[in-house]
Amino acid sequence: MTSRFRPSVRPLPPPHVFVPSLAQATRPAGVPFFRDPLHTVPTKWSLFRPLLKGSTAHPAIRRETRSSWREKKGLTSVPRVRVFLEEQYALLSKMIAPGTRSLERFECHLAEKHQRLDKMALLAAEQEQQNLHARPPRLTGAYHRPTLFNPPLPRLKPQPISISMMIHNRLRARERRMERRRAYASFLNDVKLETAFWREMEQAQKKGSGSDWTRGKDVRSPGGWDKIMRNEIEDMDKKFQRENRRAGMVFDKRLMGRVAKARSRKETWWKAQKTEGLSSDTG
Repeated sequence: MTSRFRPSVRPLPPPHVFVPSLAQATRPAGVPFFRDPLHTVPTKWSLFRPLLKGSTAHPAIRRETRSSWREKKGLTSVPRVRVFLEEQYALLSKMIAPGTRSLERFECHLAEKHQRLDKMALLAAEQEQQNLHARPPRLTGAYHRPTLFNPPLPRLKPQPISISMMIHNRLRARERRMERRRAYASFLNDVKLETAFWREMEQAQKKGSGSDWTRGKDVRSPGGWDKIMRNEIEDMDKKFQRENRRAGMVFDKRLMGRVAKARSRKETWWKAQKTEGLSSDTG
């Protein structure tokens, strides 16, 4: 009869290492082994980091170690984790042992493997680019209605990346502009309050006989103390108005004619497909 409790996975040190505290420790109830500090901390500091440190002179082994640990990061099975740790401790023992030629052979084998993988990835990326260029976007017979971020456009399949990035960049720019305008409006209000305060202080001291120093005194802002911020707010408001005008644009007749032709071609193609399917079923 098998127990319903899963055994805990403890660090598996090399044969020549014995840690009594780990052998006598018990895992708290309700804590899975992959979250138990008695497993995670020694595994990280006594196995993973020594592997990286020992593979400094072997870049292929270092790369393979990182990728294998990243791949096995989600393991929750006790037997599979135990097998993986035993393999890694065996590799660490080879690194520690002096004058092992098997490590050099392993390095050469992994270097050839990584070279093949890199070549395959490069070919796959080139093939993907060729496929994208081989399939130019085509009209689907639908409309991409105008919004704050795009003018009236026809629906294309596949949609060009330039259009997607245009919408994305304009959306992020609008969010940043809204935050900046709120900040500038708050600063402008603070400047007005402070200017009014100092004006009242001067009038109280000189009984109103002094000149108004709150306008035109600073050469950096001849239009007033708040001129720079008002200009920034006006520029941002103009951009908001331009977005509103973009959202209110309409489709021109030429574009609507192209979309209508694409829709008719699509409907004709679907009718032909249905007719072909019915004829094959009756036959």
